[in-house]
Amino acid sequence: MLILGGLLLLFMVWLLANGVIQVARKPTELFFPMSGALDKTPAETWRRYAPIFHRHATATITPEFLAALAQIEGGGNPVARTPWRWRLTEDPFEVYRPASSAVGMYQITDGTYAQARRYCIHDHEVAEDGPWHAWRSCWFNWLYFRVVPSHAAEMTSAFLDVSVHRSLRRLGLANVAQPRKQDLAAVMHLCGVAAGEAFARNRFGFPPAPPCGGQDVRAYLERMRAMRDAFARMPG
Repeated sequence: MLILGGLLLLFMVWLLANGVIQVARKPTELFFPMSGALDKTPAETWRRYAPIFHRHATATITPEFLAALAQIEGGGNPVARTPWRWRLTEDPFEVYRPASSAVGMYQITDGTYAQARRYCIHDHEVAEDGPWHAWRSCWFNWLYFRVVPSHAAEMTSAFLDVSVHRSLRRLGLANVAQPRKQDLAAVMHLCGVAAGEAFARNRFGFPPAPPCGGQDVRAYLERMRAMRDAFARMPG
């Protein structure tokens, strides 16, 4: 009985310490008590955030695309979290932790966040961080947060627009139709820029590849297209 009690005490101490460490690594986990209550239906997402999607859209990353991505990635929830997963590892603080660093309704990871916060949208065109006296540069990007809907939409729109057009230039692909550009943006968001370029090189098809982010890429794209078209039919 004493041994069992000691093991239980050790487990409780580990559980508390692990929780503190995971929150220190990913402070947005503190939103977990309210996270589920902020999920939205597509109609609610559009009604609440349509002005943001319109304000931060570009010629390629349209309001309907931004809305579809927000709905599929985070259910329109600005503080959407990733599930916690168990892992078999020697590090006691890696055994049970969030599945990834992704945060918010676009599920922006730490790596993407570090790159995307360098960009912003001015009059539906992408601008880049620069000196304070450069009128067309981005200002105060260091204050951008993934859990603020307008910040998340702006960073996502700008980063995907830049990534799509840079990759198409690098691959020598011109006159690519808008739907294919958006397919490429969706693949890049789910799988990363390198995987997106492989998708484009394969004539916007799917070479044999493992799922990205735990999802089948073809099914993800089909959902994105359907959701984008649904938002396009909504008023406003």
